[in-house]
Amino acid sequence: MKGKKIVSTLLVLLLASLPVSALAAEWDIGKGDITVNAGSGGQTVTQGSQVDVPDSAPVITGSSTENTLTINAEKDQTANVTLSDVNIDVSSEGKAAVTTTGEGNVSIELNGDNTLKSGKGHAGLEKKNGGKLTIADEDKNGKLTAEGGKYGAGIGGGDQGAGSGITITGGEIKATGGQYGAGIGGGKGDGSDITISGGEVNATGGTSGAGIGGGYNGNGSDITITDGEVNATGGKYGAGIGGGEYGIGKDIIITGGEVNATGGRFSAGIGGGSRGTGSDITISGGEVNASGGVNGAGIGGGLRSKGKDITVSGDTKLKVQGGDEDHYDGAGAGIGDGGSNAYGTKILGAEVEPDTSGLTTNGSIAYYAPGADMENDKPTSITFGTSSQPEKPIEPAVPEQPEAERGMDAPLYRVTDKDGRDIVYMAERKDGVLTVNVDEDFAILTGRLSGIRTLKVQGVEKIIFVTKGAASVFLLSDLLEKGESGDTYKLTHDGKSVTFTLGKKMTDVSAILTKL
Repeated sequence: MKGKKIVSTLLVLLLASLPVSALAAEWDIGKGDITVNAGSGGQTVTQGSQVDVPDSAPVITGSSTENTLTINAEKDQTANVTLSDVNIDVSSEGKAAVTTTGEGNVSIELNGDNTLKSGKGHAGLEKKNGGKLTIADEDKNGKLTAEGGKYGAGIGGGDQGAGSGITITGGEIKATGGQYGAGIGGGKGDGSDITISGGEVNATGGTSGAGIGGGYNGNGSDITITDGEVNATGGKYGAGIGGGEYGIGKDIIITGGEVNATGGRFSAGIGGGSRGTGSDITISGGEVNASGGVNGAGIGGGLRSKGKDITVSGDTKLKVQGGDEDHYDGAGAGIGDGGSNAYGTKILGAEVEPDTSGLTTNGSIAYYAPGADMENDKPTSITFGTSSQPEKPIEPAVPEQPEAERGMDAPLYRVTDKDGRDIVYMAERKDGVLTVNVDEDFAILTGRLSGIRTLKVQGVEKIIFVTKGAASVFLLSDLLEKGESGDTYKLTHDGKSVTFTLGKKMTDVSAILTKL
């Protein structure tokens, strides 16, 4: 009996000595406001009389119509929080349900069914921290519904606030912007640096807001989708993916997943909002459907606005449809410009031929008439890919996935002879470096900057080009700074001679080459 008491006493002492952070405590939002702070000394939680309680993995639960959650991450720190069946509805209080602050990063894990509804001027999940906001669902059991108040995004910025640095890797997400706010992105402001790599994401803009991108008068840029199921619907006058009303959509990259983008009135499916241009749009994989709202292009410009520098490559299966005409302006293009009017005459949006030089024989672009049912009606035309580089020995960074490596790289760059014919090469990716080897004295590494941008998204930072007589090295970021997405680069090796040019004017950019 005495021995058992000693063991019990030791067990109690051991548990008491463990830091609270190891217990991942649950915190009920119904008991008061909660503040999580990640600092250099660790992460703490404050609620009511419990002040700065160490907890590295707090789990927020419960319901409230008045209390809110603030997650603060100091510089160079990451705050980690789990939302577990939490319901915060402060839509009548003029507050944000959840706010992220500080200069660091915030990571939110989803468990169960979570709902965040905010009041006027605030996003449902309001991002104000300077670093990244990452929303994940590691256990694949999480949902999040986030609704912004007037001027607020569903997830992103509040009134006049930009929504940037947002990454979604999983979960079932439903983000709805309030009036003037994007579903994901800006709240009456810009939306940028947004990445979706998994999960099921449904983003709907409020009036004048994009589904994903800018709010009212806000641009949508640096938006990347690599995987998952994404349904982006613009509010009235907002693009599906891109700009809000009067906002442009640019630097939009889709490399995989199932993506459905529907523009609001006068707006593109992917590209500009009403009166906004759409440019530098690259689609290199996945199944993508893009439909413009009235007068808007499927991909490109909104009402009376241009679309340009659009690239479709890889095994992409793309369906596009311009928006209908109305009583004053013409219908939008499938890919290109929005509809317009001249002296009382309706003008159809001009079709712009995308760069399909890297579209494989497995890829296609199907064009549908405005108003057609893209599921049941026949397309008016189909463009099939023709790119079929000769079989070449590619030595991938991951030997188990040679086909995946070939599928990613082949459409994004080419290796040719003097006459522009494809020649055999070997490619290897490792630690952010793409090495291209050619067993020839003369060879040209060529492609568009849109392909370079896609490679960078896939994790490539540096390219090494090696032939029999020369070796060249350059950073992708250095080359991207020199031109626009539609510009073509040519790195030419002729024996020991090396030249590097960019664009139609063949501008010399050899200064960015570095040594091995």
